[in-house]
Amino acid sequence: MKIYYQARNIYQYSYVKSLYREIGGDFIIHKPRAIIHLKKNFAGFPSKNPSKDIFGCQPKTRYKRYEKYDKLSGILISLNKFHFSRNPDKLIAICMKHGVGVRKEQGRDQFPFDYYFIDGDLWLRKLMQYKELNIREDQIVRTGNLRFDDVVNGKMDRSKILKNFGVKDMSRPNILYAPTWKLCAGTLMKHSYSFIEQFSNEYNLFIRPHYYDWRRLGSIRKFIKTGKYKNVYIVEPWNIRTEDTMENLFISDLLISDNSSISYQSLIFTMPVLQIYIDESNIDKQRSEFDIRNIVDCWNGKGSILPLVKGNLQKNKYKTDLQSLLKKCFYFNDGKCTERAVSFIKSMSH
Repeated sequence: MKIYYQARNIYQYSYVKSLYREIGGDFIIHKPRAIIHLKKNFAGFPSKNPSKDIFGCQPKTRYKRYEKYDKLSGILISLNKFHFSRNPDKLIAICMKHGVGVRKEQGRDQFPFDYYFIDGDLWLRKLMQYKELNIREDQIVRTGNLRFDDVVNGKMDRSKILKNFGVKDMSRPNILYAPTWKLCAGTLMKHSYSFIEQFSNEYNLFIRPHYYDWRRLGSIRKFIKTGKYKNVYIVEPWNIRTEDTMENLFISDLLISDNSSISYQSLIFTMPVLQIYIDESNIDKQRSEFDIRNIVDCWNGKGSILPLVKGNLQKNKYKTDLQSLLKKCFYFNDGKCTERAVSFIKSMSH
């Protein structure tokens, strides 16, 4: 049975890399830029069943109108919730959410799928709030977080990742600043400049913007160049091949974030996390029991953040609490999440 992956932008496809590695599949795209990004990220990507276009290039991409999937037959794995038409007798639709966190939804309409790949109770609780979906237990497939498998199974190479990022001084602690995007109360433009000034003398600073903020990087690059700052690295959010979130977190010693779901992705590493305070109106109060801000140090954006950075690098004082939150938010964490998803997909193919 044919497998299709659907996403709005390239960074969302990072959630299905392990699936593509095992079972292949075609990528549905809606904009020309996505073709370029997909070819750059998946050309020669190791897969047991790689998809190829008519020219023999990997991967196979299919351009489709965003709402029209009527002619597709097989299994569609969607990385976001959206309205589309299909023939339910021919196309099985599986929702596999990208990102997870406690921020409020952005007002998108909810659309019913046949099945839902669930990584943990953090997302399941959110999903079950939408009574109009009327989701049954047999539609819920508890997979766990597929992105965690390579971490748990020891398949990541720290030296290689550092080299890919171009890190010159590998003896320095690595700080990752990964804010969410502007419309979700992101702090990229508010704190990047001061963090560059404060951290570049002692640390390697990685600035990882949300994909939707990539157009705002020009002024930050100019600031770095004009000030001749060293040991500052801008992460390209379209590069999910060598600079993906998991690779970025794997080499980091401390994470600074705001309302980004990357804070929850970092839990598999139980690294020190600093949260930047944001407006409470952006937080989903119904999931406060999962709020990472309740167990780590929070910075109010005033004064220097350096004392908190130094203190958390010296001692990961919340490690036990972070491990507990990991188990509360995500299922299994045993390195077999992709195996569960593949097993279910294959069962649908018979």
